[in-house]
Amino acid sequence: MKRFWEPGISRTILFALSIVTFVIACYQTLVTGKMEGLYQNYWLFMLSFGLVIGLRYLRQRDKIAAAEAEAARKAATPPTKKPKKKK
Repeated sequence: MKRFWEPGISRTILFALSIVTFVIACYQTLVTGKMEGLYQNYWLFMLSFGLVIGLRYLRQRDKIAAAEAEAARKAATPPTKKPKKKK
């Protein structure tokens, strides 16, 4: 199956969406004012934080996959012997 975009672009899109929703939520909260503005825009804040959590999940999953690939690569290569030092 052909990929439509690079793997890193999805992380960039998630980051951009989280920033945009957070800025919109802050602006709408300030426009409405007081606690009523916070209550009305709570869902935007939660959407923003959900996107950030999703981004962190993707980064952690990639980090674990890279560590597993490194461990498999090290296990596949034979260990090199160090020459003995002369006394």
